[in-house]
Amino acid sequence: KSLRTTDKQDAIRLAEQEYLNVYATIQKGHKVFGLKWSELCEEFINHKQQDVEVGRIKESRLNTIKTQINRWIIPYLTPTKKISELDVESFRDYYYYRKQKTNNQVLDVTIRNEHTTINAISRFGYRKGYIPFPDFNFDPIKIIEPPRRDTFTVEEYQIFYKKMRDWVDNAQDKQEEYMRPLIRDFILLKSNTCMRFGEINQLKWKMVKTKRINGQNLVWIVLPADICKNKKSREFWSRGGQYIDRLKKYASHQDKDSYVFSHPKFDRPLARATYYKYWKNLLEFSGFTKLEKDLTYYSLRHFGITARLLAKVPIYDVAKMAGTNVQFIEQHYE
Repeated sequence: KSLRTTDKQDAIRLAEQEYLNVYATIQKGHKVFGLKWSELCEEFINHKQQDVEVGRIKESRLNTIKTQINRWIIPYLTPTKKISELDVESFRDYYYYRKQKTNNQVLDVTIRNEHTTINAISRFGYRKGYIPFPDFNFDPIKIIEPPRRDTFTVEEYQIFYKKMRDWVDNAQDKQEEYMRPLIRDFILLKSNTCMRFGEINQLKWKMVKTKRINGQNLVWIVLPADICKNKKSREFWSRGGQYIDRLKKYASHQDKDSYVFSHPKFDRPLARATYYKYWKNLLEFSGFTKLEKDLTYYSLRHFGITARLLAKVPIYDVAKMAGTNVQFIEQHYE
């Protein structure tokens, strides 16, 4: 590096200062030369992992960030792109890149969320002294109406419910004879309690108790804050107590700290991939893959909330059960 001086003493002074700067950078664990964009992204992911460990974000949120970064954000630039070569306009065309790569199937709200992640990385780099600016420039994306996930109609759910019985009876081996009833009761309890996927997947036996009230089998559910998406605990009565009672007859693990929907051999929650493997199989068996709908486990929560509103359950009670606010129920479901 040129010190831009012809004076020897001045050059020595400047050189000593440069040495101290480089030494301090190394002591902090930072790279002195050529930090790549992919390396900055990796450092950012490690930083977010610390947020998971202290409870600031959930593991599922971190997994979403990892997917955004590794599948789209890093490949947008050349693998060896150095952050010293970036400027505020480097991601200007990211929107068109995403549309082109997905044949225009990606939603605008998805790209806007990725813009947010990109600038979270740049602000992280700015705080570290890697990048001389905090944000990249993007053309604004206006979302006129939030996207609505597909769900079942009442008639479709009735058909799905009946087909699910045949699917369970069609189990071919011991593994399937355990897993299919477990997935069935997961689906039925989810559509009745309106719990989110991550909440019901982390449900433990100590969090539930059943009781018959006015001729109905109900379940009292106590969800601690650490498994709830909004980090707020909640307690509520719900339909579906019969499914909990049925699970008690065959579940492999039933200690108070065991998971209600656990692995057949190990006392741990089932993997998301396992759930969706059976979900796909069930949709194919029931003929629902022929519908022009993208039905997921979230569709069960959506259907459950809608069903409670159709049954004239007070909107405040529905919001309390679902772990959201009345305004959200009015805007997205009513």
